[in-house]
Amino acid sequence: MGDEKTIYRERTQWPGWVNAIFWTAIIGVSYPVLAGWDTDMDFAARVMTVGSVGVVAVAVKLVLGGLTVLVQETRVFIHLGSAPLLHRKVPYADIEGLASVQYRPIREFGGWGIRGWGKRKAWTARGDRAVVLTLVGDRELYIGSDRPQRLEDRIRTAAGDQFAA
Repeated sequence: MGDEKTIYRERTQWPGWVNAIFWTAIIGVSYPVLAGWDTDMDFAARVMTVGSVGVVAVAVKLVLGGLTVLVQETRVFIHLGSAPLLHRKVPYADIEGLASVQYRPIREFGGWGIRGWGKRKAWTARGDRAVVLTLVGDRELYIGSDRPQRLEDRIRTAAGDQFAA
């Protein structure tokens, strides 16, 4: 994330049903192993296997769990999860315009997450509201938000006169 000062931070969690499916799948895989349904494994091996599955599950949640948007001094920094391994930086100089919108995530992008093709991209976690950044080159970037008007205002305030001419 660099030395940029963060002016505003917004975090959007995945919806509860996504978490329920995720953890149900993890438990569904782990329980039979731990309960000894596979009689060829001794107890220590079963515990290590389930522990490994748990570590991987937590790592996946850290990398992919939710959407974080940071409004910084010279850019908007977007990343999935708590660790910013999957991220995108959008300098204010690349932004020609922005607006708070309501959209159809499934129809327009095929769902939530990092989506899109061509000149239209989306970084979303849930819901049907976003801030759309119109970028140089006639590109659009949808940033999902539970409070899009607030996010738009914070970007406008932070950017000042840094937007593309």
